[in-house]
Amino acid sequence: MNLLFKRLTGKLQSTDRMEEYIAQMEQDIARYHAVEQSPELAEYKQLKEKVASKEFCQKKQNLIQTKYKSTKYYMTYHELHIMQKDKTLQLYQQVKDSSQLKEYKAFRASGDYIKLSDKALVKKSPDLKNMLRFEQSKAYKAYVQYSTSLVPDKYERLRAQVADEAFQRENAFWANPKRWLTTEEHIDEVRLQQLSQLPDIVFYLAQDAKKIEEMEKYVLTFGEEFQWTHLAESKWKPGFCYKNKHLLQQHSFANEQQANNGGRNTGTINGTFTILTKREQITAPAWDTKKGFINKDFSYTSDVVNTADSFRQQEGLFMVKLRCSGRIHHAAWLGAESKLPLLTLFHFNGKNIVMGNTTNEGFEGTRVTGINPSQFYIYSLRWNRSELIWYVNNVEVYRTKHNIPREALYLALSSFIAARQRPYEGKLEVDWIRVYKR
Repeated sequence: MNLLFKRLTGKLQSTDRMEEYIAQMEQDIARYHAVEQSPELAEYKQLKEKVASKEFCQKKQNLIQTKYKSTKYYMTYHELHIMQKDKTLQLYQQVKDSSQLKEYKAFRASGDYIKLSDKALVKKSPDLKNMLRFEQSKAYKAYVQYSTSLVPDKYERLRAQVADEAFQRENAFWANPKRWLTTEEHIDEVRLQQLSQLPDIVFYLAQDAKKIEEMEKYVLTFGEEFQWTHLAESKWKPGFCYKNKHLLQQHSFANEQQANNGGRNTGTINGTFTILTKREQITAPAWDTKKGFINKDFSYTSDVVNTADSFRQQEGLFMVKLRCSGRIHHAAWLGAESKLPLLTLFHFNGKNIVMGNTTNEGFEGTRVTGINPSQFYIYSLRWNRSELIWYVNNVEVYRTKHNIPREALYLALSSFIAARQRPYEGKLEVDWIRVYKR
Protein backbone atom coordinates (compact mmCIF):
# COMPACT_ATOMS: atom_id res chain seq x y z
CA MET A 1 0.00 0.00 0.00
CA ASN A 2 1.38 3.38 -1.01
CA LEU A 3 0.94 5.93 1.79
CA LEU A 4 2.49 8.85 -0.07
CA PHE A 5 -0.83 10.44 -1.04
CA LYS A 6 -2.28 9.96 2.45
CA ARG A 7 0.87 11.43 3.95
CA LEU A 8 0.85 14.45 1.63
CA THR A 9 -2.86 15.12 2.18
CA GLY A 10 -2.63 14.72 5.95
CA LYS A 11 -4.83 11.63 6.07
CA LEU A 12 -1.85 9.79 7.51
CA GLN A 13 -1.33 11.51 10.83
CA SER A 14 2.20 12.41 11.79
CA THR A 15 3.72 10.18 14.44
CA ASP A 16 3.90 13.08 16.88
CA ARG A 17 0.24 13.80 16.30
CA MET A 18 -0.59 10.12 16.66
CA GLU A 19 1.22 9.96 20.00
CA GLU A 20 -0.54 13.10 21.13
CA TYR A 21 -3.83 11.48 20.16
CA ILE A 22 -3.02 8.31 22.14
CA ALA A 23 -1.95 10.34 25.19
CA GLN A 24 -4.99 12.59 24.85
CA MET A 25 -7.25 9.55 24.56
CA GLU A 26 -5.87 8.17 27.82
CA GLN A 27 -6.29 11.54 29.51
CA ASP A 28 -9.81 11.88 28.11
CA ILE A 29 -10.84 8.50 29.49
CA ALA A 30 -9.48 9.41 32.94
CA ARG A 31 -11.14 12.83 32.79
CA TYR A 32 -14.40 11.35 31.53
CA HIS A 33 -14.67 9.10 34.58
CA ALA A 34 -13.58 11.84 36.97
CA VAL A 35 -16.36 14.08 35.66
CA GLU A 36 -18.76 11.12 35.66
CA GLN A 37 -18.32 10.86 39.44
CA SER A 38 -18.51 14.61 40.10
CA PRO A 39 -21.36 16.24 42.06
CA GLU A 40 -21.66 18.87 39.33
CA LEU A 41 -22.53 16.26 36.71
CA ALA A 42 -24.99 14.57 39.08
CA GLU A 43 -26.67 17.94 39.65
CA TYR A 44 -26.63 18.65 35.90
CA LYS A 45 -28.29 15.33 35.08
CA GLN A 46 -30.93 15.83 37.76
CA LEU A 47 -31.75 19.35 36.57
CA LYS A 48 -31.61 18.30 32.93
CA GLU A 49 -34.24 15.66 33.57
CA LYS A 50 -36.35 18.08 35.59
CA VAL A 51 -36.18 20.93 33.06
CA ALA A 52 -36.95 18.57 30.18
CA SER A 53 -39.95 17.06 31.96
CA LYS A 54 -43.46 17.58 30.64
CA GLU A 55 -44.58 19.09 33.95
CA PHE A 56 -41.76 21.64 33.95
CA CYS A 57 -42.36 22.70 30.36
CA GLN A 58 -46.09 23.02 30.88
CA LYS A 59 -45.61 25.09 34.00
CA LYS A 60 -43.15 27.41 32.28
CA GLN A 61 -45.45 27.84 29.31
CA ASN A 62 -48.39 28.52 31.61
CA LEU A 63 -46.53 31.12 33.68
CA ILE A 64 -45.19 32.94 30.64
CA GLN A 65 -48.30 32.87 28.48
CA THR A 66 -51.07 33.34 31.05
CA LYS A 67 -52.49 36.86 31.11
CA TYR A 68 -53.12 38.37 34.51
CA LYS A 69 -56.68 39.29 33.53
CA SER A 70 -57.49 35.62 33.01
CA THR A 71 -56.44 34.61 36.53
CA LYS A 72 -58.79 34.04 39.45
CA TYR A 73 -56.85 36.67 41.39
CA TYR A 74 -57.62 39.39 38.89
CA MET A 75 -61.24 38.23 38.66
CA THR A 76 -61.59 38.34 42.44
CA TYR A 77 -60.21 41.86 42.61
CA HIS A 78 -62.32 42.93 39.68
CA GLU A 79 -65.52 41.51 41.16
CA LEU A 80 -64.81 43.18 44.49
CA HIS A 81 -64.13 46.47 42.74
CA ILE A 82 -67.48 46.31 40.95
CA MET A 83 -69.25 45.65 44.24
CA GLN A 84 -67.41 48.54 45.87
CA LYS A 85 -68.83 50.80 43.15
CA ASP A 86 -72.38 49.56 43.84
CA LYS A 87 -73.83 52.50 45.79
CA THR A 88 -76.90 50.54 46.91
CA LEU A 89 -74.66 47.84 48.36
CA GLN A 90 -72.51 50.46 50.04
CA LEU A 91 -75.63 52.00 51.60
CA TYR A 92 -76.64 48.56 52.83
CA GLN A 93 -73.20 48.14 54.38
CA GLN A 94 -73.51 51.52 56.08
CA VAL A 95 -77.00 50.99 57.52
CA LYS A 96 -77.08 47.29 58.38
CA ASP A 97 -75.37 47.72 61.74
CA SER A 98 -76.46 51.30 62.41
CA SER A 99 -78.30 52.41 65.58
CA GLN A 100 -80.87 54.06 63.37
CA LEU A 101 -81.83 50.70 61.85
CA LYS A 102 -81.97 49.13 65.30
CA GLU A 103 -84.33 51.87 66.50
CA TYR A 104 -86.49 51.47 63.42
CA LYS A 105 -86.69 47.71 63.86
CA ALA A 106 -87.65 48.17 67.49
CA PHE A 107 -90.26 50.75 66.52
CA ARG A 108 -91.60 48.51 63.78
CA ALA A 109 -91.97 45.68 66.26
CA SER A 110 -93.90 47.89 68.69
CA GLY A 111 -97.55 48.83 68.60
CA ASP A 112 -96.61 52.39 67.66
CA TYR A 113 -95.69 51.36 64.14
CA ILE A 114 -99.36 51.53 63.11
CA LYS A 115 -99.33 55.22 63.86
CA LEU A 116 -97.28 55.85 60.70
CA SER A 117 -100.45 55.34 58.71
CA ASP A 118 -102.02 58.35 60.49
CA LYS A 119 -100.71 61.41 58.72
CA ALA A 120 -102.07 63.76 61.36
CA LEU A 121 -100.22 61.99 64.13
CA VAL A 122 -97.03 61.84 62.06
CA LYS A 123 -97.28 65.52 61.37
CA LYS A 124 -97.50 66.27 65.08
CA SER A 125 -94.72 63.83 66.21
CA PRO A 126 -91.04 64.46 65.36
CA ASP A 127 -90.22 60.83 66.28
CA LEU A 128 -92.83 59.49 63.91
CA LYS A 129 -91.54 61.83 61.22
CA ASN A 130 -88.02 60.46 61.69
CA MET A 131 -89.24 56.90 61.49
CA LEU A 132 -91.22 57.58 58.36
CA ARG A 133 -88.34 59.47 56.81
CA PHE A 134 -85.98 56.54 57.48
CA GLU A 135 -88.46 54.02 56.13
CA GLN A 136 -88.69 55.97 52.90
CA SER A 137 -84.89 56.57 52.65
CA LYS A 138 -82.56 55.05 50.06
CA ALA A 139 -80.53 53.54 52.86
CA TYR A 140 -83.45 51.52 54.21
CA LYS A 141 -84.57 50.54 50.73
CA ALA A 142 -80.98 49.33 50.10
CA TYR A 143 -81.17 47.36 53.31
CA VAL A 144 -84.49 45.81 52.31
CA GLN A 145 -83.06 44.95 48.87
CA TYR A 146 -79.99 43.17 50.17
CA SER A 147 -81.15 41.85 53.54
CA THR A 148 -82.41 38.66 51.97
CA SER A 149 -79.74 38.54 49.26
CA LEU A 150 -76.53 36.46 49.17
CA VAL A 151 -74.64 39.43 47.71
CA PRO A 152 -73.55 40.97 51.03
CA ASP A 153 -72.10 37.67 52.20
CA LYS A 154 -70.24 37.29 48.93
CA TYR A 155 -68.95 40.83 49.28
CA GLU A 156 -67.60 40.07 52.74
CA ARG A 157 -66.02 36.89 51.55
CA LEU A 158 -64.30 38.74 48.72
CA ARG A 159 -63.06 41.43 51.09
CA ALA A 160 -61.68 38.83 53.48
CA GLN A 161 -60.11 36.90 50.62
CA VAL A 162 -58.38 39.95 49.18
CA ALA A 163 -57.13 40.98 52.62
CA ASP A 164 -55.48 37.59 53.18
CA GLU A 165 -51.65 37.73 52.97
CA ALA A 166 -51.39 34.51 50.98
CA PHE A 167 -53.86 35.85 48.42
CA GLN A 168 -51.95 39.10 48.17
CA ARG A 169 -48.69 37.24 47.57
CA GLU A 170 -50.25 35.10 44.86
CA ASN A 171 -51.92 38.11 43.31
CA ALA A 172 -48.66 40.05 43.27
CA PHE A 173 -46.99 37.04 41.61
CA TRP A 174 -49.58 36.72 38.86
CA ALA A 175 -49.77 40.49 38.38
CA ASN A 176 -46.03 40.51 37.58
CA PRO A 177 -45.53 40.05 33.80
CA LYS A 178 -42.02 38.69 34.55
CA ARG A 179 -43.34 36.22 37.10
CA TRP A 180 -41.37 33.29 35.56
CA LEU A 181 -38.11 34.96 36.55
CA THR A 182 -39.15 34.85 40.22
CA THR A 183 -39.74 31.09 40.37
CA GLU A 184 -37.55 28.31 41.77
CA GLU A 185 -37.91 26.59 38.42
CA HIS A 186 -36.25 29.53 36.71
CA ILE A 187 -33.44 29.34 39.27
CA ASP A 188 -33.05 25.68 38.33
CA GLU A 189 -33.06 26.63 34.66
CA VAL A 190 -30.33 29.22 35.19
CA ARG A 191 -28.30 26.77 37.27
CA LEU A 192 -28.59 24.17 34.52
CA GLN A 193 -27.31 26.71 32.01
CA GLN A 194 -24.38 27.52 34.30
CA LEU A 195 -23.53 23.86 34.75
CA SER A 196 -23.77 23.21 31.01
CA GLN A 197 -21.05 25.81 30.45
CA LEU A 198 -18.56 24.31 32.91
CA PRO A 199 -15.51 23.06 30.93
CA ASP A 200 -15.67 19.58 32.46
CA ILE A 201 -19.33 19.13 31.62
CA VAL A 202 -18.85 20.59 28.12
CA PHE A 203 -16.07 18.03 27.67
CA TYR A 204 -18.18 15.16 29.09
CA LEU A 205 -21.18 15.91 26.90
CA ALA A 206 -18.99 16.12 23.80
CA GLN A 207 -17.68 12.58 24.29
CA ASP A 208 -19.07 9.53 22.56
CA ALA A 209 -19.90 7.25 25.49
CA LYS A 210 -19.92 4.18 23.25
CA LYS A 211 -16.47 5.09 21.94
CA ILE A 212 -15.17 5.57 25.49
CA GLU A 213 -16.68 2.24 26.48
CA GLU A 214 -15.12 0.55 23.46
CA MET A 215 -11.68 2.03 24.17
CA GLU A 216 -11.90 0.94 27.79
CA LYS A 217 -12.33 -2.65 26.73
CA TYR A 218 -8.60 -2.58 25.92
CA VAL A 219 -6.40 -2.89 29.01
CA LEU A 220 -2.66 -2.30 28.85
CA THR A 221 -0.98 -5.67 29.43
CA PHE A 222 2.56 -4.85 28.29
CA GLY A 223 4.07 -1.40 28.37
CA GLU A 224 7.73 -1.11 27.42
CA GLU A 225 9.29 2.36 27.53
CA PHE A 226 12.87 1.01 27.76
CA GLN A 227 13.71 2.81 30.97
CA TRP A 228 16.48 0.38 31.84
CA THR A 229 20.20 0.13 31.19
CA HIS A 230 21.09 -3.55 30.90
CA LEU A 231 19.22 -6.25 29.00
CA ALA A 232 19.33 -8.50 32.06
CA GLU A 233 17.20 -5.94 33.92
CA SER A 234 14.45 -6.07 31.30
CA LYS A 235 11.67 -8.37 30.12
CA TRP A 236 13.75 -9.33 27.10
CA LYS A 237 16.25 -12.13 26.56
CA PRO A 238 18.68 -12.53 23.64
CA GLY A 239 18.33 -15.27 21.08
CA PHE A 240 15.45 -17.40 19.90
CA CYS A 241 12.87 -19.51 21.75
CA TYR A 242 12.32 -23.20 21.07
CA LYS A 243 9.99 -25.74 22.62
CA ASN A 244 12.99 -27.93 23.40
CA LYS A 245 14.90 -25.92 25.97
CA HIS A 246 18.03 -28.07 25.39
CA LEU A 247 18.43 -26.64 21.91
CA LEU A 248 20.87 -23.79 21.51
CA GLN A 249 18.85 -20.57 21.86
CA GLN A 250 21.51 -18.01 20.96
CA HIS A 251 22.77 -18.67 17.48
CA SER A 252 22.74 -17.35 13.93
CA PHE A 253 21.81 -18.97 10.62
CA ALA A 254 24.33 -20.21 8.10
CA ASN A 255 22.47 -18.47 5.28
CA GLU A 256 22.83 -15.05 6.97
CA GLN A 257 25.86 -12.76 7.03
CA GLN A 258 25.73 -11.63 10.67
CA ALA A 259 26.30 -13.37 13.94
CA ASN A 260 23.67 -12.79 16.60
CA ASN A 261 25.76 -11.55 19.47
CA GLY A 262 23.91 -12.67 22.62
CA GLY A 263 22.50 -9.25 23.38
CA ARG A 264 25.83 -7.44 23.24
CA ASN A 265 24.68 -5.43 20.23
CA THR A 266 21.64 -4.10 22.10
CA GLY A 267 21.26 -1.16 24.45
CA THR A 268 19.09 1.77 25.52
CA ILE A 269 19.80 5.43 24.91
CA ASN A 270 17.45 7.99 26.51
CA GLY A 271 14.60 5.48 26.61
CA THR A 272 15.13 4.15 23.08
CA PHE A 273 16.11 0.53 22.53
CA THR A 274 18.67 -0.15 19.79
CA ILE A 275 19.98 -3.16 17.92
CA LEU A 276 23.23 -2.31 16.16
CA THR A 277 24.39 -4.24 13.15
CA LYS A 278 28.09 -3.55 12.80
CA ARG A 279 31.15 -4.74 10.92
CA GLU A 280 33.36 -7.00 13.04
CA GLN A 281 34.96 -10.37 12.63
CA ILE A 282 33.58 -13.11 14.84
CA THR A 283 33.22 -16.86 14.91
CA ALA A 284 29.83 -17.93 16.25
CA PRO A 285 27.42 -20.90 16.20
CA ALA A 286 25.12 -21.03 13.21
CA TRP A 287 22.33 -23.36 12.18
CA ASP A 288 22.86 -25.08 8.87
CA THR A 289 19.81 -26.89 7.50
CA LYS A 290 22.02 -29.80 6.32
CA LYS A 291 24.79 -29.93 8.93
CA GLY A 292 22.99 -28.69 12.01
CA PHE A 293 24.88 -26.35 14.34
CA ILE A 294 28.30 -25.35 13.06
CA ASN A 295 30.84 -22.66 13.92
CA LYS A 296 31.00 -20.04 11.21
CA ASP A 297 33.13 -16.98 10.61
CA PHE A 298 31.07 -13.80 10.25
CA SER A 299 32.10 -10.28 9.21
CA TYR A 300 29.11 -8.61 10.89
CA THR A 301 27.33 -8.88 14.23
CA SER A 302 23.76 -8.05 15.20
CA ASP A 303 21.11 -9.36 17.61
CA VAL A 304 17.65 -10.78 18.20
CA VAL A 305 15.65 -10.45 21.46
CA ASN A 306 12.29 -11.83 22.60
CA THR A 307 9.83 -11.87 25.52
CA ALA A 308 9.03 -15.59 25.42
CA ASP A 309 9.82 -16.05 29.13
CA SER A 310 8.12 -12.85 30.35
CA PHE A 311 5.19 -12.04 28.10
CA ARG A 312 2.93 -13.70 25.57
CA GLN A 313 -0.58 -12.87 24.46
CA GLN A 314 -3.30 -14.19 22.21
CA GLU A 315 -5.35 -11.51 20.49
CA GLY A 316 -5.40 -7.81 21.35
CA LEU A 317 -3.80 -4.63 20.07
CA PHE A 318 -0.01 -4.64 19.51
CA MET A 319 1.73 -1.32 18.87
CA VAL A 320 5.39 -0.49 18.30
CA LYS A 321 7.03 2.85 17.54
CA LEU A 322 10.31 2.36 15.68
CA ARG A 323 12.62 3.40 12.90
CA CYS A 324 15.63 1.84 11.23
CA SER A 325 18.63 2.70 9.10
CA GLY A 326 20.94 0.61 6.89
CA ARG A 327 19.80 -1.34 3.83
CA ILE A 328 19.51 -4.62 5.72
CA HIS A 329 16.66 -6.48 7.45
CA HIS A 330 15.03 -5.01 10.56
CA ALA A 331 11.92 -6.56 12.09
CA ALA A 332 9.40 -6.50 14.93
CA TRP A 333 7.26 -9.64 15.06
CA LEU A 334 5.14 -12.03 17.07
CA GLY A 335 6.29 -15.61 17.23
CA ALA A 336 5.99 -19.02 18.86
CA GLU A 337 8.35 -21.92 19.68
CA SER A 338 7.57 -23.39 16.28
CA LYS A 339 8.49 -21.69 13.06
CA LEU A 340 4.84 -20.73 12.62
CA PRO A 341 2.63 -18.84 13.35
CA LEU A 342 4.53 -15.64 12.65
CA LEU A 343 2.84 -12.22 12.62
CA THR A 344 4.96 -9.38 11.26
CA LEU A 345 4.33 -5.99 12.86
CA PHE A 346 7.14 -4.43 10.84
CA HIS A 347 9.79 -5.76 8.49
CA PHE A 348 12.16 -3.66 6.41
CA ASN A 349 13.93 -5.95 3.98
CA GLY A 350 16.49 -3.40 2.80
CA LYS A 351 14.17 -1.99 0.15
CA ASN A 352 10.58 -2.04 1.35
CA ILE A 353 8.45 -2.26 4.46
CA VAL A 354 6.22 -5.34 4.66
CA MET A 355 3.50 -6.21 7.19
CA GLY A 356 1.45 -9.39 7.34
CA ASN A 357 1.06 -13.04 8.33
CA THR A 358 3.40 -15.89 7.42
CA THR A 359 1.56 -19.21 7.11
CA ASN A 360 2.11 -22.67 5.68
CA GLU A 361 0.76 -21.25 2.44
CA GLY A 362 3.35 -18.49 2.36
CA PHE A 363 3.30 -14.79 3.24
CA GLU A 364 -0.05 -12.96 3.29
CA GLY A 365 0.40 -9.25 3.68
CA THR A 366 1.20 -5.96 2.05
CA ARG A 367 4.17 -3.89 0.97
CA VAL A 368 4.04 -0.40 2.46
CA THR A 369 5.57 2.42 0.43
CA GLY A 370 5.44 6.20 0.54
CA ILE A 371 6.99 6.53 4.01
CA ASN A 372 10.62 6.67 5.10
CA PRO A 373 11.60 3.78 7.42
CA SER A 374 14.33 5.95 8.94
CA GLN A 375 11.62 8.11 10.51
CA PHE A 376 9.59 7.04 13.51
CA TYR A 377 6.17 5.54 12.76
CA ILE A 378 3.76 3.53 14.87
CA TYR A 379 3.13 0.07 13.43
CA SER A 380 0.12 -1.74 14.88
CA LEU A 381 -1.74 -5.01 14.67
CA ARG A 382 -5.32 -5.52 15.87
CA TRP A 383 -5.82 -9.23 16.36
CA ASN A 384 -9.19 -10.74 17.22
CA ARG A 385 -10.86 -14.10 16.74
CA SER A 386 -12.08 -13.38 13.25
CA GLU A 387 -9.46 -11.14 11.61
CA LEU A 388 -6.06 -9.48 11.64
CA ILE A 389 -5.75 -5.77 10.82
CA TRP A 390 -2.46 -3.89 10.34
CA TYR A 391 -2.01 -0.10 10.65
CA VAL A 392 0.66 2.51 10.08
CA ASN A 393 -0.11 5.31 12.51
CA ASN A 394 -3.85 5.86 11.99
CA VAL A 395 -4.17 4.28 8.52
CA GLU A 396 -5.24 0.69 7.97
CA VAL A 397 -2.92 -0.95 5.44
CA TYR A 398 -4.02 -4.58 5.40
CA ARG A 399 -6.54 -7.02 6.85
CA THR A 400 -7.23 -10.71 6.52
CA LYS A 401 -9.62 -13.31 7.93
CA HIS A 402 -7.43 -16.27 7.00
CA ASN A 403 -5.06 -18.27 9.17
CA ILE A 404 -5.79 -16.50 12.46
CA PRO A 405 -3.37 -17.80 15.14
CA ARG A 406 -5.00 -19.70 18.00
CA GLU A 407 -2.20 -19.46 20.55
CA ALA A 408 -0.42 -16.83 22.59
CA LEU A 409 2.63 -15.34 20.86
CA TYR A 410 5.67 -13.53 22.22
CA LEU A 411 7.26 -10.30 21.01
CA ALA A 412 10.57 -10.26 19.15
CA LEU A 413 12.93 -7.67 17.64
CA SER A 414 15.76 -8.47 15.27
CA SER A 415 18.14 -7.23 12.61
CA PHE A 416 19.95 -9.46 10.12
CA ILE A 417 21.70 -9.53 6.73
CA ALA A 418 20.37 -12.03 4.21
CA ALA A 419 22.76 -14.25 2.23
CA ARG A 420 22.28 -12.51 -1.13
CA GLN A 421 22.10 -9.03 0.36
CA ARG A 422 24.92 -6.55 0.10
CA PRO A 423 26.07 -6.14 3.71
CA TYR A 424 25.74 -2.84 5.50
CA GLU A 425 25.88 -1.63 9.05
CA GLY A 426 22.52 -0.61 10.45
CA LYS A 427 20.44 0.32 13.44
CA LEU A 428 16.96 -0.61 14.64
CA GLU A 429 15.57 1.93 17.14
CA VAL A 430 12.43 1.17 19.15
CA ASP A 431 10.97 4.03 21.19
CA TRP A 432 8.19 2.03 22.87
CA ILE A 433 5.97 -1.03 22.66
CA ARG A 434 2.42 -1.25 24.04
CA VAL A 435 0.12 -4.24 24.04
CA TYR A 436 -3.54 -4.13 25.03
CA LYS A 437 -5.94 -6.95 25.82
CA ARG A 438 -9.65 -6.65 25.02
